[in-house]
Amino acid sequence: MKQLNVTELDFDQIKENLKDYFRNNPNGEYADWDFEGSGLNHLLDILAYNTHYNAVVAHNAMNESFIDSAQIRSNVVSRAKLLGYTPRSKSAAMAKISLTFPSSVNRNLSTYTLFKGQTLTSSIDGVTYSYITLDDYISKLDEANAQYVFDEVVVYQGRMKEISFVVESGNIEQKYIIEDNNIDLDHMSVDVFDNAYSTSVETYSLFESLSNVGPSTAAYFINENYDGNYEIQFGDNIFGKKPASLNVIKIKYLSTRGDAGNGANVFTWTSPGTVSPTITVLSGATNGSEREDIESIRQNAPLSFIAQNRAVTSTDYKTLVNQILNNIETVSVWGGEDNDPPQYGKVYVSIKPFDAPTLTELDKTYLLKELESKRVIGIEPVLVDPDFTYIYLDVLFKYDSNRSSLSAGQLSSKIESLLADFNLNNLQRFDGVFRYSHLLSLIDDLDVAIINSFVRVFVYKTVVLEYGKLTSTPIDFQMELYADANQEESVIRSDSWLYNGVSLQLEDQPITDSDFERRIYAYTIGADGLKRILFKNVGTINTNTGVVSINSIPLNKTETINIYVSPASNDIVSKRNKLLTIDIGRTQITPEVDTIAVSGSSGVKDYTPFLRHRPDNT
Repeated sequence: MKQLNVTELDFDQIKENLKDYFRNNPNGEYADWDFEGSGLNHLLDILAYNTHYNAVVAHNAMNESFIDSAQIRSNVVSRAKLLGYTPRSKSAAMAKISLTFPSSVNRNLSTYTLFKGQTLTSSIDGVTYSYITLDDYISKLDEANAQYVFDEVVVYQGRMKEISFVVESGNIEQKYIIEDNNIDLDHMSVDVFDNAYSTSVETYSLFESLSNVGPSTAAYFINENYDGNYEIQFGDNIFGKKPASLNVIKIKYLSTRGDAGNGANVFTWTSPGTVSPTITVLSGATNGSEREDIESIRQNAPLSFIAQNRAVTSTDYKTLVNQILNNIETVSVWGGEDNDPPQYGKVYVSIKPFDAPTLTELDKTYLLKELESKRVIGIEPVLVDPDFTYIYLDVLFKYDSNRSSLSAGQLSSKIESLLADFNLNNLQRFDGVFRYSHLLSLIDDLDVAIINSFVRVFVYKTVVLEYGKLTSTPIDFQMELYADANQEESVIRSDSWLYNGVSLQLEDQPITDSDFERRIYAYTIGADGLKRILFKNVGTINTNTGVVSINSIPLNKTETINIYVSPASNDIVSKRNKLLTIDIGRTQITPEVDTIAVSGSSGVKDYTPFLRHRPDNT
């Protein structure tokens, strides 16, 4: 019976299957052939190659047909287009500045209009970038100081460009393609003129919803084509107005360098024809980003389709936030009913941008404005800054010096690199979890010389103590702290600060008849090395909830200090707006030779197990 195995895709195995087919032929003509030494070998190569080639083509074609498996950008974009999703373009970095002109610039008139298109430059790492205003600003004359002051002027990195197309109604293949990969779609306008000499213009708006588009609606559609350029399309006089023959389409847009413009905080006025103003930077340049990459499209296109451009669920908010702001590293959304304390009628959004701990005020204002038309009536979005909890570790490991040529220092360096990767891949997002056993397993598997490891886990928060503040300062660790009921040893410790020339630090002591609540005091160390409590009650700490409350603390000025605690659990979970990060600089890595592994039973007397706590109890 003839039987051909069709389950193999490898070239050599396909060829071997063909040989088996011939050998198993019931007539037996090829049963004893030496295929490698005959002319039939070349025919088998061709057959196997052709089969392998077709299998690869079919495999790739099938993969490229789905957004989850496609690898070519044009195919991912095409699949996303079916979901109504357009990949994000580059986004211009924007900064907020204040401009002060002398009154003579406008002949001391009562108002002065600063028209859009004013240009500035800024240098970042030796490279000069152009910035431009995209709105008109009006200022009233400050007669007392003889000047015009323009507050909160927003400038964008890039320069304006314009391209034109003449509509050819007989050319059914005519396309309106913007061949500029630096375009920022958020700052683009599409105007249609009757002809090349007409001043009558109609401005078209970007299509957003089919329910708002009729035969006379001046709307345009935009998508990314197979070459990676954006293409403008118009309606057919059924859904959207179609430009008439010989109409002139003028597209103005901002061409930007994307994230290269971030970080600018010193600007030089370059607009011709006007007096150079005094420039005050209110907010440095942020929010510049590159165009959306393949993985981001793959993730966001299905979510955008589900959200349908409205903010109802937490996933909707995450999707919209990533569409509105392009410099988002991670975002967390939770309902007011899940807040502590509950705040019904609100939805909370916390965002960590790239290269900065929090959003600028400019970004926050822009985001809330964009969310306004998409939120559910009666639900108010509230932006909350990320709350950083820093983890630092005592990493102790024993190693067998006979099993590796690496020194103790080299093994410690490998563990430090491992911690950096663990921090990046597991913790730099709002849903990150510090999993103790996972980290230990990674350390143990890092090198064959490492016999076992042990990690002590500590956390701290950075606190700003404001001088003159009358209300308490809350610090929420959002975890149970390691402490026994009514223990005499302090649960917390802090950095020191100076008050009237005296160095102070924080510790705590138990409160009578309270298992979890403890009183915080401020103390100093005298010249004799003894502790002296100078301020007995400056706050409280709840070891069950991890909430620290600082009340009337002695200050001569605003101080920034760290407060350190030990968690009750070695596993630490981020909640709501809490972000976890490992402080590599504060982490200690201590190697020890495993005397039993090196010397056998004779090394038992020198073997010391790792202690649960630091010997000095800190």
